[in-house]
Amino acid sequence: MRVVLFCVLIGLAVPSSQAQYAVVRGTVADGLGASLPGVNVYLSGTTRGTATDAHGRFVLDRVPVGIHRVVASMIGFEVDTEDVTLAAGDTLELAFALAGSTEALEDVDIVAERDRRWERRFRWFREQLLGETDNAALCEILNPHVLTFRSRWGTTTAVASEPLVIVNRALGYRLKYDLETFEGSSASLRYHGEEHFDELTPSDSAEAARWTKARAVAYRGSMRHLLRSLLASTTDRDSFSLTHTWEDPLGYRASFGMPNRQIDGDRVLRVDTAGWGTIRVRGQLGVAYTEPESPAYLEWSWFQDRRRRPALVQHSSIQLRGGERIDPQGTPEDPFALTVSGYMAFERLADLLPTDFEMGP
Repeated sequence: MRVVLFCVLIGLAVPSSQAQYAVVRGTVADGLGASLPGVNVYLSGTTRGTATDAHGRFVLDRVPVGIHRVVASMIGFEVDTEDVTLAAGDTLELAFALAGSTEALEDVDIVAERDRRWERRFRWFREQLLGETDNAALCEILNPHVLTFRSRWGTTTAVASEPLVIVNRALGYRLKYDLETFEGSSASLRYHGEEHFDELTPSDSAEAARWTKARAVAYRGSMRHLLRSLLASTTDRDSFSLTHTWEDPLGYRASFGMPNRQIDGDRVLRVDTAGWGTIRVRGQLGVAYTEPESPAYLEWSWFQDRRRRPALVQHSSIQLRGGERIDPQGTPEDPFALTVSGYMAFERLADLLPTDFEMGP
């Protein structure tokens, strides 16, 4: 249960340095109304988070404008979330009431389940969640024992009794991942969770430099990079080329290349004065990014091509319904509205960066 209240300040001037941000604050209690201290409250997909104080209160300040999912998470309770859209200068009040977790209260002997079948399922789960890129080889799930797997009719589901803790030594992050859904088979995969990033401390300057370089590589050619490039009208400069394919009412398919968006508008995305974009086209958007494929892409379990050498260009496809909104940070209002295949789908959690990541100069 959540109570949401926007506070509108009338007659008060907001300093320009604060006008680009919003504030999210509130309380967390249990199902009986008792305050819960020590609850993790964070913006999903970001490095921004805090914990409730002794009275169950929290404050997240300097929150960028746009779309956010606020998450309240504590072991022994069900994860609770609230999707919010923030404008510059907003102050948002939230009140979370966390229900006890039946999964956490179940008397399950996890150790007894860790037989060869469990190990096989875990290896497959890890591969699907983290991916099969070079970065995935440098990731470790520290608490795999919280996972329970069940299989039926060729579909495997995974349930976690606690948030997964993942250390990514390729990009220099520690992730807390609240797994909500995981269902997969040899033909399809569906998973979702809420992630919070903490930066690792590098052991020396060489490791810090390596992480900086690896993060830049992970960002370039990603979905967020593409959407931010469309918003800023810099797709050509950022090495993207686009092709739009659609089917008319008579069933005929047509395709044409799309040049970089000009200042007076774009055939893919219309941007308003507040920096929000609206996707204008339906159909399939082919995306080519002029950076070589990783050799690991050819070994990916979902890769269908028969070629033996990596291409010099990364190709992806995005299925669009049209009308989806993108916030100024490059976050889709409905992330499930964009169905991705090709190289962008190859990169999973091991290549994911926080949504508040910014490329350096």
